[in-house]
Amino acid sequence: MDATSGYRPSATWRSLVAGKEVLKKGLRRSIGNGRKIGVWRDPWVPSEVPMILPRPNNIEIENEKVHELLTEDGIGWDDGKLAARFKEEVCTRIKSVPPDVEQGEDRWIWEMDSKGVYSVKTGYRCVMTGVWRQIDLGLDIDEGATMRFWKRLWKLPITSKYKVFLWRSCLGIIPTVEALEHRGMNINEQCDMCNNEPEGVFHALVDCPELQILWVMAKYDYSSRVYHTNILEWLVVEAVEWSEEQLASLAVAIYLVWERRNTKKFASEVICAEELWQRVERVMEELQTVTFTEDRSKSEPIRFKWEKPEYPYTKLNIDASVIKDGGGALEGILRDETGACVGVYTHSVQYPNDPMLLEAMGIRNGLDLAHKVGSTHLMVESDAKLVVDMLRSPYDKASTLNALCREILRFCQNFQVVNFNWIPRMCNFVVDFTSRKARIDRRNVVWTDSVPLYLSEGPLIQSSPCSPGDKAVQ
Repeated sequence: MDATSGYRPSATWRSLVAGKEVLKKGLRRSIGNGRKIGVWRDPWVPSEVPMILPRPNNIEIENEKVHELLTEDGIGWDDGKLAARFKEEVCTRIKSVPPDVEQGEDRWIWEMDSKGVYSVKTGYRCVMTGVWRQIDLGLDIDEGATMRFWKRLWKLPITSKYKVFLWRSCLGIIPTVEALEHRGMNINEQCDMCNNEPEGVFHALVDCPELQILWVMAKYDYSSRVYHTNILEWLVVEAVEWSEEQLASLAVAIYLVWERRNTKKFASEVICAEELWQRVERVMEELQTVTFTEDRSKSEPIRFKWEKPEYPYTKLNIDASVIKDGGGALEGILRDETGACVGVYTHSVQYPNDPMLLEAMGIRNGLDLAHKVGSTHLMVESDAKLVVDMLRSPYDKASTLNALCREILRFCQNFQVVNFNWIPRMCNFVVDFTSRKARIDRRNVVWTDSVPLYLSEGPLIQSSPCSPGDKAVQ
């Protein structure tokens, strides 16, 4: 990391040296035994950009190693030593990730990836995140809802060109006449299709009078478009109620609409708007053959409702949610073979702000709750597939998420049996309800003698017997 470009460097070496600043934004030391990591020299504390801590004046040992901050057995942090050296916020960040004793030696990891591995994709995302955040569309829409839409968009099982075009359309970065004029070009043209209105993104792809027959002939109901003037606003607000196929079909449709526009503008050929939806269906049929049918049969469970565990198991449902201004909320509900609630917890953390890390922390807290109420056989259900996969098939690479998962597996030794299962969010609606409540309350509370009133009066009573009350252990 200290190398320079030198004299007459090759193009490859220049590229590597130029990439150092990107690497510095995401490289962090992952703690195994802590013997090679300098407390005041290396970036080892989890943060948005891994930080090197400044050494306070009262600490004389400049070459202090991280292993000196661990407990004698090396599997946890010594709270007293941390409190003597760092502010509370730094201590919270340090304790959010346990030492990974199974890892052995200390390693370098790429913090921008859940598995700790650098890729061109995550490097590009690291560079561009700041640029994307500066794009202000002037829309009054919830940031959390927007982030959920982006995640859903990138997971659509369609070809990348359709997803990328929908993303560019949402950000308004396709070369319509209005966009080019904003860049200083003097074009002074109307929409090529209707020749009646200025060609903005929403007009060209959705609202042009020449396109309305497309939406009339569509298999799905896109009528909510008339209440909006921006594609991102429309989809963030309305598409939450759409199926995966409906959103994917829209992505294909607007791609074909733009293709039709370019065909007329540059080749003087006109494709009838009446034919557009037929073309959308042909593309979707091809994609469904490869993706929708096969992937769904492999990845989605047959059941789509919460089910009681069989004796002697208790079932733990976990959810975690990111809080907009930092940190997150963790929630868990524990129910027995009759469906009765035997424990609930909510917990607020200042760090991390990553949904996968929060979900893993939520599972760890839920296991602690199950242990306290005396569970011996436990089923854990989460809608975070990556976390469940790493718990079911331990991963041998170093990463923050893997360190948390290994701590969870160590704690599982307190039970006779623990099973981890992935479920879709629709099966997790009770704890999802708790999650929304926890984001508002931001309390650290454990209920074991009864359930919180907001659950006894809400959705939990629909799916399992429970006694109302609000007796809590804080």
